[in-house]
Amino acid sequence: MIHRTLGIMIVLVSILVLPYWIYLPVLFIAMALISFFWEGILFAFLIDAIYGNGITTAVVALIILIILLPLRDRLRMYV
Repeated sequence: MIHRTLGIMIVLVSILVLPYWIYLPVLFIAMALISFFWEGILFAFLIDAIYGNGITTAVVALIILIILLPLRDRLRMYV
């Protein structure tokens, strides 16, 4: 549980402080490593609300999260 909370805090701080070429990969890596990281979609909406890119980031985050659901178990076996 502490890993999930720490991951959420790292992603949130990176969204608020770091440039987009750093916080977007951090968000997608967190989505790949943390199981059922549905907060990533909320963070994508936060990005869109702060920086005004529309809802494209949130839609991409949702699509990547759906694609990663079946692949996540296979990826964790090698890590």
